[in-house]
Amino acid sequence: MFLPSRRGDRDHPAANIFEPKSEDISGLKFPATIVVVGGFDPLQDWQKRYYEGLKKAGKEAYLIEYPNAFHAFYSVPELEEASLFIDEVREFMKKECAKRFD
Repeated sequence: MFLPSRRGDRDHPAANIFEPKSEDISGLKFPATIVVVGGFDPLQDWQKRYYEGLKKAGKEAYLIEYPNAFHAFYSVPELEEASLFIDEVREFMKKECAKRFD
């Protein structure tokens, strides 16, 4: 929906930074990244490719998989996986903040 009309497909650089015509990001400053994948998420293949692309470009990236979760599961606080996700993000942020202030 956010892609330019007439040029919008899944290989547009705004939607897929690792498409064949995209720029190499290996020389760019890039923050540590968590990629979260739900086992029932229809976009999980894209999410995993994004993680793999970050790693290939030499970026610090972490993959967290929730086999029983669906897309945007973290927005349903009643789910156990949502609580686990919040805990993972909290720990990740603590670790990243500690690196900056050490």
